[in-house]
Amino acid sequence: MEYVTKAKEFNIGKIAPVGCTSEVSLQKISIRNECFLLLFITEGTATFGVGDNIFNCTSPCFVCFDETEDPVLLKKKKLRCQCIYFHPQFLNINMTFSLIRSNNYQDIAYNHDLFLLRPFTDEERVVPVSEQYLDKLKSAFEAMKFELETQRDWYWSCRSRSYFMEIMITLERLYGLIGRGIMTACPDGTCEIRNEHLRKAVICIESHYSDRLTLPDITRSSDINHTTLTTLFKTETGSTPMEYLRNYRISVAKKHLAFTEVPVKEISVRCGFKTVQHFSRIFVERTGLSPIQFRKHSVDERKKAVFGDGVILPPRNKTLGGQVSG
Repeated sequence: MEYVTKAKEFNIGKIAPVGCTSEVSLQKISIRNECFLLLFITEGTATFGVGDNIFNCTSPCFVCFDETEDPVLLKKKKLRCQCIYFHPQFLNINMTFSLIRSNNYQDIAYNHDLFLLRPFTDEERVVPVSEQYLDKLKSAFEAMKFELETQRDWYWSCRSRSYFMEIMITLERLYGLIGRGIMTACPDGTCEIRNEHLRKAVICIESHYSDRLTLPDITRSSDINHTTLTTLFKTETGSTPMEYLRNYRISVAKKHLAFTEVPVKEISVRCGFKTVQHFSRIFVERTGLSPIQFRKHSVDERKKAVFGDGVILPPRNKTLGGQVSG
């Protein structure tokens, strides 16, 4: 399996440190010192061995492997899964193996809105996937795979990264759920969600934020009336259901703006806004910056920062050499 994707026509010389495939054999997995491997198991079961540890995986679930060991597939039954081989630098050029394992990485990640990658570094391995997220995840995987294979325009690497980020946002959300037995109403974990009805509504929002979601849609998912649901939202999150939806859309849009060059109009559509004008107005209200200003500011702040022991350069080895996306 190739761990990188090379430009075919657009951005010749560019190498994205990621490989995306649908496969079920998973024989001879060789990722040690090379990359992470994320499996999205949609059907069946599998048993893996990593060192002395053996663990079982039942669909639907994510399975997360880091670069420290080669996992071994011990057995499988009616297994169907999607595979993403990636170096963390596919998400951002600064995310080397050494940086994400450094003592201050959590602070760096929060300051620059980087992914924590805890499902990999904590070696939790298996993260169950809620049924509500399945369609969104399957679509994101297929879109990512399509962009890497077809490379239809100059944005192929950025666009594939943007779909991968959507997958990672869901993975880290679900990891937080199994890690503490609760959900948080904010990416930074400031609000805990313990009420089951509110949890259902939040999952509905986060798994359908790109759709034309209405208050009746959210209310139906919660199994309570809209008055009670609105009261729960105000009490637990400080916002109404529709405000939470808008805020979540903006939080996802900020990731796309900060770490890709995908056009603003495309981001607005993918985040559920009717028009780019509406998106820009809401974005300015929430951040004080236009989408273009926010994108420039995010890049400038990362350029000024010093990560780890100094400037982080792309690795130059047999699978991750050359120009790397970031």
